Amino acid sequence: MKIKSIDTSKEFKLNDSIFKVEMNDQVVYQSVVAELNNLRQGTSSTKNRSAVSGGGKKPFRQKGTGNARQGTSRSPLNRGGGSIFGPSPKTFSKKVNIKTKHLAFKCILSDKVKNDSFMVVEKLPSSEKTKEFISFLKDKNINNRKITMVSSTIDEKLELSSRNVPHIMLVKAKSCSVRDLYDNDIILIDKDGLEEISKRFEAKN
Repeated sequence: MKIKSIDTSKEFKLNDSIFKVEMNDQVVYQSVVAELNNLRQGTSSTKNRSAVSGGGKKPFRQKGTGNARQGTSRSPLNRGGGSIFGPSPKTFSKKVNIKTKHLAFKCILSDKVKNDSFMVVEKLPSSEKTKEFISFLKDKNINNRKITMVSSTIDEKLELSSRNVPHIMLVKAKSCSVRDLYDNDIILIDKDGLEEISKRFEAKN
């Protein structure tokens, strides 16, 4: 399978084992959820009644005061007491089989190619001016779209010119995640990025 560059007449060969895979929604779902879960820190914490300092002495005698009996001033019922069922540190991490994750990448890339949402350019724009970057998007008729730009390296000038443009994400081909490739309208990849991402998955079953 071949795909034509949107800025030249050159054609690039796409590996069928990567870019022509049947969509598997469950595999993609599992991979995206795992990535989102692994981003969570799980550091929320409150003190329960055993963790709050003080309260060792009985606040008042057991009988004769008219109050309900209490054994500590750090009861959750009192001000300054512990929390009832408050959050405690925990891990939200979720593990996905490496073959499942690689299949998710291939499913997304294949689906983007199938729906004409995968575009290749010889080279991504390299300018510090946002105006020129927006002009590039308009020339390619992809302005006002959510775009993930993929390259083997992140160009500093491109990063500067695109950072104030909404819905533009720059990622490296060798480290992009499933969510990076999935959460967009268009994947715009340069020649070097295409080679890198093909090498990354061509030997993976």
